Amino acid sequence: MMDNETIALDLNRRFEQPLNEFYSRRIIWWQDDDREFEDAIPELQLDGVKVLVLNGQNSYAAKKLLVEDDPHSSYLVYCPLSFARPEDNWLINVQLYSEEFRADLNSIWMDEMGLPSTPVLREQVKGYRKFFNAKERRAKVAAMSAKITTAAHRRHVCAGWTQAT
Repeated sequence: MMDNETIALDLNRRFEQPLNEFYSRRIIWWQDDDREFEDAIPELQLDGVKVLVLNGQNSYAAKKLLVEDDPHSSYLVYCPLSFARPEDNWLINVQLYSEEFRADLNSIWMDEMGLPSTPVLREQVKGYRKFFNAKERRAKVAAMSAKITTAAHRRHVCAGWTQAT
């Protein structure tokens, strides 16, 4: 797990990046299903960025704020919620055009290995946590990450390494 200072530095760095063409602000969506960082959010210091915390009761107000009331400010949207179905997420359209941020160990490993952060691959990496705990194994996956696009292929590659190590 990342510490609060590292998270703040990483987020500030990402918010300082030049915006893509036709964008007037940046929204970063921090998905934290396990609520590992919920207590750290109030102390988070971001330069020129507003922080919006979703709580399950403020979806309408949050959408109105982001879409109508303040469409030009940059935001970090902290979401400790998970939704069984996409249609249950009132902010799905905002989430889809936002940048994603995660700070859990699984996400750190996936970034390190160059794996896309798809739900299926996230579950697979989580399921093989003991296997990926070895840095040399993560390095092997990183060397092949451009070739790994599906969970089935990753399972095949990891199965081969498990037998070889």
